[in-house]
Amino acid sequence: MILYKTVIISLLAIFMFPAGSQAQEPTGAYGVIISQLYQNKDLPTGELMLKAAFLREGTPYVAGTLETEPEHLIINLDETDCILFVESCLALAQTVKSGDTSFVHFCNIIRDLRYRNGCINGYTSRLHYTSEWILQGEKYGFFREVSREISGTPLKQTFSFMSEHASRYKQLSGSNENIEKIKETETNLNGYLYYYIPKKEVPVLQKEIKPGDIIGFCTSVKGLDLTHVGIAAMNNGELTFIHASMGAKKVTVEPQSLVQYINSIKSNTGIRVIRPL
Repeated sequence: MILYKTVIISLLAIFMFPAGSQAQEPTGAYGVIISQLYQNKDLPTGELMLKAAFLREGTPYVAGTLETEPEHLIINLDETDCILFVESCLALAQTVKSGDTSFVHFCNIIRDLRYRNGCINGYTSRLHYTSEWILQGEKYGFFREVSREISGTPLKQTFSFMSEHASRYKQLSGSNENIEKIKETETNLNGYLYYYIPKKEVPVLQKEIKPGDIIGFCTSVKGLDLTHVGIAAMNNGELTFIHASMGAKKVTVEPQSLVQYINSIKSNTGIRVIRPL
C-alpha cells in the first residue's frame, strides 16, 4: 500500500513524506488552521468542520488540481474545488478530534477519504463518484448519511456517466483498461440502495439539517449522482451552505438560501445529507 508520494500544500510548495516518516510540527497554512481549530477541539465534529470552512473562506476555486500522472496524494490548501474543499475541512476537523495534529496524520485521513480502501493504485483507485466517497467515509466512521432518517425517500440512482463520457477524462481517453475498471466501479455502485430528500420536501425538512452537515446536490443528469457539495451553515437566520463556488471562483457562503439555490437549478432533483461523527 502506498501511503504518500508528492504532497502539495501552502503556496504549492512540495514536500516528500515517504511511508513510515515521523510526524512533524504543523507549519504553513495547515499549521495556522490547525492551531485555531485546536482551541475549539471540544466542539462536535460538524461544528469544528464548519469553523475550518470559514477559516478557508476566500480560497480560490480551481478545478483539476488532482489530475497529474502518475496518481499520487496531492493536498493543496491554497486552491480547491467543491469536493476537495469539503474533504479537507472534514479531515482538518477529524485531525483535531483525534488528538494527533501532525501533518502526516492529516494526510492519512485524506488518503482514507479519497482512495478506495485507503490504497493509491492508479487513477481508478480514486473515488470519483461522490456516492462511493460517502460509502467509504461511513465505513471508516468519519460520518453517516442521514438522508433516509430525514426523508426516507428512495433515490432511483444509476452510475454510468464516466464510462459513457470517457473522452472527457484524460486518464480514461484511450485507455480501455481504465474504462473497464471504471465500469466495474459503476456496476458495484449500482448495487446499493440510496435515499435523498426530494427538492419539493426541502422547504419543510430543512429544519432537520444541522450546521456542519455535508449537503450533496442530486441531479437528473443520466448516470451521475451528485453535481456539487457544500457544508450547511446559517446566514441571516436562513439555512444555506459554504462551498467552493465555480461561479464566485472562491470559497464563499452561498448568498441564496438552500431552498432558493436548489430551485434555481433546473437539473437539481433534491439533496443528500451526511453528518460528521
